[in-house]
Amino acid sequence: MPAQLTFDLTPPDVYSDRCLNARHRQAGCALCVDHCPVGAIRLASGARPLPELDVDACIGCGVCIRVCPTDAFSQALHPETRLVNSGDELPDDEGLALVCPQHPAPARSAAPVRYAIRHQRCLAAFSPDQLLSLSQDGGRDVWLADEACAHCPIGRLHEDIVAIVDAANRLLTAFGLPAAIHLSSETQTQPREVRVLDGAAPAVSRRGFFRSLGKLAQQRADEAVERSPRPLFSPGAPVDQRLPYQTPPSLQRLNQHLTELARRFEPEPVFSLEADALPWASVRVDARACSGCQLCARFCPTGALNYLWGEMDDGMVFNLTFQPGLCLDCNICVAACPEDAIELTKPVLLGDLLKPERALLMAGYLEPCQRCGASTSPRPGDEQALCYVCRSPTIFRQRTQRAYLAGLARRLMDDDAPTATER
Repeated sequence: MPAQLTFDLTPPDVYSDRCLNARHRQAGCALCVDHCPVGAIRLASGARPLPELDVDACIGCGVCIRVCPTDAFSQALHPETRLVNSGDELPDDEGLALVCPQHPAPARSAAPVRYAIRHQRCLAAFSPDQLLSLSQDGGRDVWLADEACAHCPIGRLHEDIVAIVDAANRLLTAFGLPAAIHLSSETQTQPREVRVLDGAAPAVSRRGFFRSLGKLAQQRADEAVERSPRPLFSPGAPVDQRLPYQTPPSLQRLNQHLTELARRFEPEPVFSLEADALPWASVRVDARACSGCQLCARFCPTGALNYLWGEMDDGMVFNLTFQPGLCLDCNICVAACPEDAIELTKPVLLGDLLKPERALLMAGYLEPCQRCGASTSPRPGDEQALCYVCRSPTIFRQRTQRAYLAGLARRLMDDDAPTATER
């Protein structure tokens, strides 16, 4: 990678205890590694494959911050957030163009705009939520100057730029709004001279300047919360507190934006929000396979899956509910399920995300395991009530060797997985 290709920003901080792989060793998340254009991130070897950043190799593009579903990568005073905070004060008579620092001719734009905002790093660092804010929720057009990506040493990130543009426009379309985020490479017009504004300090009015100062103070306060300790796995805590539920601030902001759009515009409940740059997934449970062990809900990092049990007149009962808006599409529930009873599916419908109530996935009765006494839900065809641990030999004889090894690995996860006596 050429030495001159670097962005004038310090490398992000890495909070590896927030990583999905810290919560469950079979989570298999490698988004930061897969998206880093210079190979500056690797997953450590050992019991838990946690992310490690080579600060000397890092060019500060910011893509790891956007793609991490649990905000394990963080940076003080995000330049994208600073730009969003000053967005209301930017000139918007013909829309805006966003240009990266590597663009060779920022003052010449094929987009139909008079102003170009020169951002501090790669345009792939923007989230769909941030692009919506810059477009004032479709009120003005925003163009991403991607025509130079073809000749950029990290041009592979152009795929990310295309994905976030698609995701932002899909959100607008879900509320009956026209697409407002565009790629300048898709225009047919000849480049023309535009005025270039510094994204770190765009020209604003005096009143806008003081308003931006207030937003900057709020940004600092929000980032202090983001950077405060909130591990997904706490090895020294009691067993029932080792896996706390946390909703990443980035997901909170996206859901808040969705709620605000629903308040202002008419949502289309059956609209599909399937997009590579958006979180969320739907969960399906095979009621014939589920034994009510609650591991899926226990390992779920955000509490999107919730397990409740209690005693009724006719015995012990349980139910498993799901909140789509809290789902990270992280696959941990699938990895944690010893019965292979869970499936993550796409797409997610807008109406499901906007529902305040939880959806019931599974309900059943619990009985004591006839070998160890742990609570379990008898499955159709079982001759006797056995929990997933005591029934494993019978199950695994019916599976392929590969499935057996995968299931065994899940059951031997250090002290993360609760034993029959801990449930």
